[in-house]
Amino acid sequence: MSKNKMYPYAVARVRMLERSLLTEKQYHQMVEAKGMPEVLKLLTEAGYGANLTEQNISQVLAARQKKAYDDIAELAEGQSFLDVFLLKNDYHNLKVLLKEEVSGVDGSAYLVGGGTVDVEVMRQAFASKTMDAIPPSFVEDVQQAREMYAKTASGQMIDIVLDQAAFAAMAKKAKESHHPFVEGYLTRLANLTNLKSFFRVKAMKKPFELLRDVFVPGGDLELAAFQAAFGNEDAIGAWKGTPYQTLAEELRLGYTAFEKACDNALMDYMKEAKYAALTMEPLVAYLYAVETEVKTVRIILNGKTNGMDAAVMKERLRDAYV
Repeated sequence: MSKNKMYPYAVARVRMLERSLLTEKQYHQMVEAKGMPEVLKLLTEAGYGANLTEQNISQVLAARQKKAYDDIAELAEGQSFLDVFLLKNDYHNLKVLLKEEVSGVDGSAYLVGGGTVDVEVMRQAFASKTMDAIPPSFVEDVQQAREMYAKTASGQMIDIVLDQAAFAAMAKKAKESHHPFVEGYLTRLANLTNLKSFFRVKAMKKPFELLRDVFVPGGDLELAAFQAAFGNEDAIGAWKGTPYQTLAEELRLGYTAFEKACDNALMDYMKEAKYAALTMEPLVAYLYAVETEVKTVRIILNGKTNGMDAAVMKERLRDAYV
């Protein structure tokens, strides 16, 4: 796809879709609601549909996210940049189904829609043991994860192998898009994923080898930079003078604050699409906006379910796109 390809109709349509996105004010209204029924009422008023319940809201959120993927797929004219978002859902499902296979525990509740392969097709591939209906690259990655599990009996190794495979596939699709905005998103996502792993490993007081094992491809922050920082006793101070200094400083407020700052950094990048009138940036940004909205609503719902204080919930809210 040429980075100069014009999408006048698609962008106009996305601008209309953006009007349905939740605002920061609506997030705060839900946080301050007296209970779950009031939260569900606010979501209904915001266009999430009628007859929302605590039992079906998770499915409603999943459907909202899938609709966003479907809308953009229709508008994007089959361009490969969409796969950068869809592939992470595919690999999530591969992890769920492989863990189901090795544990015997039904993972249906954890499967998600919105991948490049239909969930039921993927489930049947695992059930039949043939895997003919899914891409050969998926089969190869699953086999590698199986072999690693056979050696270690560790479910965590399934996650590690398939996370690395997911980022490699996403990075390939981002490069094939030939669009700097898409490539920039993937580069930032990989860098932030590795930065999160860096701080987790340091907090666990584990050796650098663990970080090397979980390191994902696709970023421009090389493993050598993490290795140099790893030797610094001050894990946060190790990033002073780098583009990640401000993000690292958020860790002083706790890991939750740091994760929120990482998500908000990606949102800041996506908000640059507001100034693109005809190209595909708004389509990519809309997908990320919906994914972030769904994540934020889940944070609020979980907070309400667990009786979390409103002030604590507000600290965890992600920035809204609109």
